[in-house]
Amino acid sequence: MATNTAFVLTLLVVCYAVVSGLVKRWYVAPALIFVLAGMALGPFGLDLLEGGPDTSTFTVLAQLALTVILFNQAAALDLSTVVRRRDVTFRLLVIGIPLTMVLGVVTAVLVLPVMPLWEAVCLAAIVAPTEVALIHALLENDRVPERIRHALSTESGFYDGFALAVLLAALAVASERADSNEAHWGWFLVRTELMSVVVGLGVGLLGGWVIGASRKRGWMSDTWAQLATLAIALMCFQVGEHLHGSGFVAAFAGGLAFAFAARRVGSRPDMHVSAAAGQLLELLVFAMFGGYAVIVGWREADWRIIVFAIVAVLGVRLVAVSVALVRSDVPTRERLFIGWFGPRGISTLVLGLLVVDRGDLAQESLIIQVVAVTVSLSLVIHSLSAWPGIRWLGGPDATLVRTPR
Repeated sequence: MATNTAFVLTLLVVCYAVVSGLVKRWYVAPALIFVLAGMALGPFGLDLLEGGPDTSTFTVLAQLALTVILFNQAAALDLSTVVRRRDVTFRLLVIGIPLTMVLGVVTAVLVLPVMPLWEAVCLAAIVAPTEVALIHALLENDRVPERIRHALSTESGFYDGFALAVLLAALAVASERADSNEAHWGWFLVRTELMSVVVGLGVGLLGGWVIGASRKRGWMSDTWAQLATLAIALMCFQVGEHLHGSGFVAAFAGGLAFAFAARRVGSRPDMHVSAAAGQLLELLVFAMFGGYAVIVGWREADWRIIVFAIVAVLGVRLVAVSVALVRSDVPTRERLFIGWFGPRGISTLVLGLLVVDRGDLAQESLIIQVVAVTVSLSLVIHSLSAWPGIRWLGGPDATLVRTPR
């Protein structure tokens, strides 16, 4: 990344920080602000951002962001609460996510007929993950029932693992370099999923125990404990990739194990620095995404791509969530709220980059265009509808006054 680009992005972060409280109060996704800023500062605007001749810098930045985010999401999950509220959460995970994938494949085959079946599976897996943290203010609003906030957060945390597993398998089958040896595919799945989970659990358990025990004995300051937590997240990814597995799966598993181990030794994990680092990296990714991908993606998109993006972001999720929650005690209004708020973000971008880096697909350029349109469309729709959605969920008697936080 050029020095000028680093300076511009740093200045952008400072400028956003000045008004971050106002942005949060109005429920605007910070990612949307950075995408718009990237569009203005990129090569199609003031030309102050330079991404380099290839996507390597952007890919590394996006991978770092997703690694830290996955680790943080997993560490924040309370598995006992997940089990206690399994009627809603388990339905979304066990029924909603697979159904979203299936409906996504059907939509891709019907709307984008030039796409082979296995590439349609890849596309469905790429656009499926939700990232409700993009509208974090929604998760902190007391007008939204706590069980809905928990369900959305938990679903978002687990979505990446499911989608990544499907994408890696489909990508390998769809690739022109595919090996038809069944034993090879069996080992591929074991390596990318099971081994990655084992690696992540091992690194996370060891890291959580060491940091937790050290803090409990007063050997480690709070600041260094938070920095070490961030280092553990990156180690999970690096070890997973070094063993030719999935660093992202390892990071998520590591976050679960890290939090468990830390609590077992009587030390509550402090994720403030790690969370801040994850958000910073994510916003920088969205700035570069706005500068280099959004305008190109929309300029070259035809009506089929736009239709697919709309159906994938809104229609597919609404249907999947509604079916998953049939015969549950969740009221219709809350079901629609959960189905509507499934913003696509950093996970979709990174999974799309995996297609570029690891795949050799016939419709690779089409998939990239779909990713650009889907993510940018989702950011606009879900950001602008967050506050109206909260008011609607609260019914006609809901207050019209936003509560500053």
